[in-house]
Amino acid sequence: MHSEIKKTIDDIKALKIQGARNIAKAAVNALLLQIKYSKAKNPKAFYREITSLSEILADTRPTEPMMRNALDDACRFLSGEAKGKKSIDATKKNFAARETGFLQKMDEDAKKLFEYGARLIPQNAVVMTHCHSSTVTGILKKAKGKNIKVIACETRPRYQGRVTAAELAKAGVDVTLIVDGAMNLYMKKADLILVGADSITSRGDLINKVGTSALAHVAKMHDVSFYSAAELFKYSSMTFYGTREKIEERDSKEVWEKPPKGVRISNPAFDVTAAKYINGYVTELGIIPPQAFFTLATQKLGIKIYE
Repeated sequence: MHSEIKKTIDDIKALKIQGARNIAKAAVNALLLQIKYSKAKNPKAFYREITSLSEILADTRPTEPMMRNALDDACRFLSGEAKGKKSIDATKKNFAARETGFLQKMDEDAKKLFEYGARLIPQNAVVMTHCHSSTVTGILKKAKGKNIKVIACETRPRYQGRVTAAELAKAGVDVTLIVDGAMNLYMKKADLILVGADSITSRGDLINKVGTSALAHVAKMHDVSFYSAAELFKYSSMTFYGTREKIEERDSKEVWEKPPKGVRISNPAFDVTAAKYINGYVTELGIIPPQAFFTLATQKLGIKIYE
């Protein structure tokens, strides 16, 4: 494996690349790098290289279906190419064009999503968010002209909320960073909640950074609307067949590097927010109820439930 590709893998594992869409794009770019460094002599060998790399990339972050869906999409396309009688050069060229187009489409979808999300936010609104999502910050920067204020939870133990706060402040958005435990106190000031998404189940439940579920429960208690910004590619198809998304348990040292003897550390990266706590998903097609996510996502992904 070339060092450039290995660096991408290591950066995803170490959370140097954050946000489901950014992770998915990094994974696709790693596939494009493989074209450059491939030693395959024929399309079938190249297909084996790409599928092997895709499996390694998918394992870097278990709870990232957007990356999995992007990798699966690439492998399905290449599988068809490998079955034909094209040369290895033609196969690589077609694959490069396909994946470059895929990345462009991701950016186009994100722009649509930003527009729909910005329309959703009222004038002079106070928006609370959690963790760091490039999709959420894209919406908030788009809505800056509405004189909004943002309250960002710091999101322990990796403090991704600081990334959100710094990005918004740099863009000229009025932002306040709070400790996670203050979410109930500041909920009284909020007009709506807007968070990102790592995964959406077939039931419309949201899997996102740990603490999201608590935020949704507190929002419900205060009658504050809760929205998640999520491209349809974040749908986890395996949940339709009864398989639960794995909740990643990260290194305990992120929480406490040298805990006293006898103290056990648990560090789940994500939690699950039930669909009943979610007012809607902001997608590239518009604002949709949780119950509609499954249908629209399977259509976009080309998943056939009935054969």
